[in-house]
Amino acid sequence: MPKATQSITISAPVDKVFAFVSDPQRAPTFLPGLNRISSLSAPQQQVGRTWEWEFNWLGLTFSGKSQCMQFSPASVYQFQTLTGAHSTWTYRCEPRSSQTQLTLEVDYETPQALLARVATAGILEKLNQHRAAETVANIKALLEP
Repeated sequence: MPKATQSITISAPVDKVFAFVSDPQRAPTFLPGLNRISSLSAPQQQVGRTWEWEFNWLGLTFSGKSQCMQFSPASVYQFQTLTGAHSTWTYRCEPRSSQTQLTLEVDYETPQALLARVATAGILEKLNQHRAAETVANIKALLEP
């Protein structure tokens, strides 16, 4: 299964960064291509919480359902996309004095319809690495003073 991984240092406390990335309703503000999040199953973030999503990637629209798999406050937040394009997203937050080291790891299955548009898995992997870098850069821009 391919993986996209990116890290960035953010000048914000770890609690603030973690609260931001672990709120699915905020994800459309920092994840390029994410059109919407809806139908959250619980008001608070917790393991087992589900939601629906819609994502546009290279002109194709994917939709499905996600579930929180791991929620360790100020440390690790992980969810899986259960339907649609299958993937596992893991956000790790590590304190660095008054800053936070944020790492995003996305393990994903390559949708065949998407692969047909870009011709090779290698090109798609490069595009996904760029998308992960853009995502963490957006989080940094939104959280730093």
